[in-house]
Amino acid sequence: MKIKNILRKLNNRYVYATLLFLVVIFFIDQFNVFEQIRLHNSLIDQKQQIEYYEKEVSQNKQYLHDVQNDSATMEKVAREQYLMKRDNEVVYLIETQE
Repeated sequence: MKIKNILRKLNNRYVYATLLFLVVIFFIDQFNVFEQIRLHNSLIDQKQQIEYYEKEVSQNKQYLHDVQNDSATMEKVAREQYLMKRDNEVVYLIETQE
């Protein structure tokens, strides 16, 4: 008898309206469950990108500070990246084939 009473109470227009409302909210609406999951994953990816770029910025600031204030680092950068040399030196470039 209990099961019949429960089924009788569930066979109600308010229950149907509530179920319809839940289906619309969870699956059909513009911001449904799947969209929320996609947005959450996108947010996590963008937070990781922010952390990566903040790390890169701090490394580049340190490198810039070293280049501007340390003459040995400045000379190293000038020689390696801009192929500068002293007056009494000869620079040989060796290219390797990959």
